Amino acid sequence: MKILTLIAVTALHAISYPALAETDFNTHPRFDIDPKLGVAGDFSGTYKYWKDTQAIEQFASIQTNSDNEWKMNGKNMDIVEDDFHPGHLAVDEGEKLVNLWEHREAGFKSCLGAGTTTLEGIAANYPMYDAKLGKVLTLEARIEHCAKKVLWQNFKQGSPVNASIALYLKSLSDGLPIQIDVDSGPMKEAYLRGETLFYKRIGQLNFACASCHTPGSIMGNRLRGEVPSTPFGDVSHYPTYRSPVGEVEVLHKRFMRCLKQMRAKPLKPGDPAYVDLEVFYTSMSNGYPIKAPSIR
Repeated sequence: MKILTLIAVTALHAISYPALAETDFNTHPRFDIDPKLGVAGDFSGTYKYWKDTQAIEQFASIQTNSDNEWKMNGKNMDIVEDDFHPGHLAVDEGEKLVNLWEHREAGFKSCLGAGTTTLEGIAANYPMYDAKLGKVLTLEARIEHCAKKVLWQNFKQGSPVNASIALYLKSLSDGLPIQIDVDSGPMKEAYLRGETLFYKRIGQLNFACASCHTPGSIMGNRLRGEVPSTPFGDVSHYPTYRSPVGEVEVLHKRFMRCLKQMRAKPLKPGDPAYVDLEVFYTSMSNGYPIKAPSIR
């Protein structure tokens, strides 16, 4: 019986399946996304509800409808200006750390600013390609690099120190529209790799990012205690204070959490695959204003 089973399995592996069939199994159906449209290219039809403060206030009634609340894309949580939460404390901590280390080792700020000590507005342009380093850097990667180069410290991506500094830098761009260029060069290459990862099925559940965040998928439907929404505009509020986990969560930690939910092995923050995915996600937030600190 064991011999017959072995023969059967061997025979199955010997079958040559068409390439299309393999694509169907390993890739979620794709949607046309024009990176030049940025956040306005939203394919969910919900952009009109949350495109700006006026729209959010106009469609406030949706927030009380459990079936349609997801259409606000969580942006209604960003317009409560007097809502104090631990994210504000993380911003203060990040500012103290930057000033402390600049006082001890002059040059930390100019490294963070890629040659300028003016840190206002820089976060709106990340991720970016650094020609000197020859790679695409996220904001958290810049912090880790500068800590090693100037301070001889290891502020690992995903660590509380790195997250606090990242949130502080992001707060200095609060209200500014995200603007990254993925039209050519290494940034376009990263975008295309990230797009492939967005649609790639992985893990024991054979899920892709697109399985929860594209039309015709779970998006807009209840998945246990969550209702997945559109991926457009999401990057604008990261790093964000996540009340369910009680910490400031950077985007790569959110990726880790999603992979665990997909029953796939998570990668560490800063992994090249996460960088590519962040470039793709950030392009879908182009034109949308940064909100920092935020809470989710």
